[in-house]
Amino acid sequence: MAQTGDWVNPILWGKPWFEKPPLVYWMSAAFFWLGEKPEVAARLPVVLLSLAFFGAAGWLVAREFGNLAAVVSVGLLATSAGWIAYSNFCLTDAPMAVFFTLALLLALPLLRNEPDERRVALRFAGIGACLGLAVLAKGLLPLGLAVPLAWFLRKWWRAWWLAAMALFGTAAPWYVAMYQRYGMAFLNELFLKHHFERLYSNSIQHVQPWYYYVPVLLGALFPWTPMLAIFAAKRTAGWDRRQALLLATCVFGFVFFSVVVNKLPGYLLPLLPALWVLVGAEMEGRTLAELGKKWLVAPALLIALIPLIAKGLPDALAAGKVSAFHLGRMGPTEMFYVAAPLAALLLGRRSWLSGLLVLCVVAGGMLVKATAYPLLDEQVSARGLWREIERRHLTVCDGGINREWAYGLSFYRQSELPVCGSGGEYQWQLKAEGRARPVYRGSDAPVLLHGEK
Repeated sequence: MAQTGDWVNPILWGKPWFEKPPLVYWMSAAFFWLGEKPEVAARLPVVLLSLAFFGAAGWLVAREFGNLAAVVSVGLLATSAGWIAYSNFCLTDAPMAVFFTLALLLALPLLRNEPDERRVALRFAGIGACLGLAVLAKGLLPLGLAVPLAWFLRKWWRAWWLAAMALFGTAAPWYVAMYQRYGMAFLNELFLKHHFERLYSNSIQHVQPWYYYVPVLLGALFPWTPMLAIFAAKRTAGWDRRQALLLATCVFGFVFFSVVVNKLPGYLLPLLPALWVLVGAEMEGRTLAELGKKWLVAPALLIALIPLIAKGLPDALAAGKVSAFHLGRMGPTEMFYVAAPLAALLLGRRSWLSGLLVLCVVAGGMLVKATAYPLLDEQVSARGLWREIERRHLTVCDGGINREWAYGLSFYRQSELPVCGSGGEYQWQLKAEGRARPVYRGSDAPVLLHGEK
């Protein structure tokens, strides 16, 4: 898009690309157009959107549930493993989650009081515009997740046309333009294959068991996963309609994604903000000191595990399973990061403890980036693989690798990685089993990309 000036038509290596709507492409293309390098242009827009979302969501939550609820909600979300991870990726999940959540938060005041007609109109227009941006990020999925929202706003059904107009005004122009160019080929690829076939078909190759999202959710909330138990244990009052909407959205989305045949971890991302707002809303009219130290013991212990995770994460991702962590491999730096949250738990005041633990998570994240990211770059990233083959990439072909690896190498190559046997002579083939890291195979002997023969 940045090279051709055609901001309507997503093109991948000279061919139309229909798998996803264009919002994340527009975001990255804008930074490419400004002259940024590929790494910055691809990732920075999502990072900036996530940071802006913290501010907007915090302001909206504060207006509904108070400043403390906003601090708790945004603090837990911003330091949750799932949100941190997907805010670093050039993927559609985070932008969709941002705009879907903003639509939810804009609807909350309608369930709290009886605003005048002008405010109702403005809110429904805002809800529709946010859902339209979510539809530009990931197609029809946010509309499916908005079923509980529509139910809770059924009282205002006469104002739905405002939301519909805003939604269509935001999203429809691109869909109409693409249909005019490509007709049914566009609709079949985007909607039939990449929307509806995901519900029941194994052709997308992301089939997982029904319980897949139970561990995924627990991991996405790390290290604050025990806060769910705290939330359930400390609830004494009934649900008001705002909290009921947030809970219904989380439950409906979790059940829906669990029923669908194809599953990916990022699908749960739009549920995380609503879940943490629900937890933060419990702090309405309270203070952090009321939480009590005993409720923060489990999160503190999980935060102390971050150095161990940093040690084992590269091997776990490369092997596709969790390997054993060895305390003996930890140095003084790692031991300090283990001790810090435990010391905060033992010595910190109740009113300071939550903030101290958040700081420990931030510091632990920096440790993960410093220690694990270089190994991840080498073992499981297309960027690291590209650095090894860059000088000879014109003599390398795809002899059978996973499409994520092929797309990643093509991104850095700035042209499609040729398939072996499709024409041309190549000295080396890249081959891999499943999603494993590809290896060289030449005419004489296989050569692993780490220099081992």
